[in-house]
Parts: sequence; C-alpha cells; structure tokens
Amino acid sequence: MHVLFPGLVTLLFAASLAAQQQVSEPGDIHRVLLVEANQTVQMRDNVASSKTSWQVVISKQFYTFPGPRAALRTKTALPEFQFDKDPAFDDPVYLFRFDRHSDRREIRVAKGSGGLTEMSIPKDHLIETRLEEIGNGQNSTRRYRLKPLAPLRPGEYCLSRKMSTCYDFGVD
Repeated sequence: MHVLFPGLVTLLFAASLAAQQQVSEPGDIHRVLLVEANQTVQMRDNVASSKTSWQVVISKQFYTFPGPRAALRTKTALPEFQFDKDPAFDDPVYLFRFDRHSDRREIRVAKGSGGLTEMSIPKDHLIETRLEEIGNGQNSTRRYRLKPLAPLRPGEYCLSRKMSTCYDFGVD
C-alpha cells in the first residue's frame, strides 16, 4: 500500500494508540499457544513502540519491543502455534524474525522515499509458514495451526496479525 508520508504518520500513530489500548478488534488472533512436543504454553501479546528514522529522502518506520530477548523461549526449531480467529477476516498471520540489539528487538515496518512509503515487513525477515484449520474455537471463531516450513535459526521471533501487536518468543 502506498500513501503520502504525512498520512502514514497519522496511520501509524493511530495504530500505535489502538495497540496500546489492547482492545480486542475483529480479526485479532486469540488464545495463542506455543506447542512444543507434549508441552503447551499460553503466549502473551506485547505491544510495540514506534521509532522513526528520517533522512533527506529516505524514511523508515520501526516497531520496537523492549529487551534483547523474549521471555518465552523454545529449544525446538520447528515450533507449532495454535490460535483462534474469525474466519471472516482473511488477513494473513505473519511469523517474522526480529533484528536484535543490546536493549531491544525491532522490525522495520515501512520504508519510503520521495514522500511515498510502503508498509511491509522485509522479505528476508518473513518466515514461510503453513496454516491449517483444525476445529472450532470460542465465540464463533475457528481454531488454526501454524507451522514454519523450514527450521528456525536461533534468534528472536514474532507471531502477529497486526505488526504492532506481537506474540514474541525466542529460539535457543
């Protein structure tokens, strides 16, 4: 999606405010579980803070999460995730890798030049996944299973439907 940059700032600000309120919206994913062998762990969502980099003709927008590591850790390189979502909303669920720094994890969500910018996660950070419906969820939702197609390298990751809200975890 291409928008004029001032419109993007408004859009990102509104998305950040909505994420900070943590109100459940239609299309959200719910009851997210990390399944590792015979263990199941309820995942918690984290809300990003926003960071913008302005240069003469290139601008970038990042979502940042505090701390260099997620609290939830797994040793498996092929984790499975289960969650509920409304099947009427076909927005993708993303699995992506964070860039890790000494005090934070971050993902670039927009990059633009000349006043136009595109909202997207860098392709080299997106993890290819397989999504399958596995049954009924709560409140007229359906239950889904998501798995990466290839083993994950050690690092910091996020499962997300909206880039500003993240179910983060690390692979050791």
